[in-house]
Amino acid sequence: MDKREFIRISIAGATGALFVPRILMAGMVEPALKTKLAGGVYETDVAFGRWNKKIAGLHLAEAAKHGHELHVVSHHPMPGYNHYIVKHQLLDANFNFITEHRYNPTKDKTPETSFNIKDHKGLLYVITMCNIHDVWINATEV
Repeated sequence: MDKREFIRISIAGATGALFVPRILMAGMVEPALKTKLAGGVYETDVAFGRWNKKIAGLHLAEAAKHGHELHVVSHHPMPGYNHYIVKHQLLDANFNFITEHRYNPTKDKTPETSFNIKDHKGLLYVITMCNIHDVWINATEV
């Protein structure tokens, strides 16, 4: 490779490095529930991957706003450490971590909690993690 070819390739690579992150970030603006990751990396109400609609109904968190609190519940049985909801997490619209609640299946009979959301407005993602059925994501507006 001669000097001119090396410079041309270097400039092309540097230019690409400036624009590729913007292109990737533009794709992240699309809600997480509709990306190609849904049904593979995580599950949603319509993209439940290798699971089925019944499993989705047990794992997807329902969220209801009550004042400055967001009440989150999954209708999943908690029969002990064999099969349980590990935690619920809240992420903002930019996928920044807000808070989480971990469950103890020997003490918690229902995976539900209330999160203080007084400093948050707009779209929030509610993540449910099951020790067997992977990670589930739902969204809510506050």
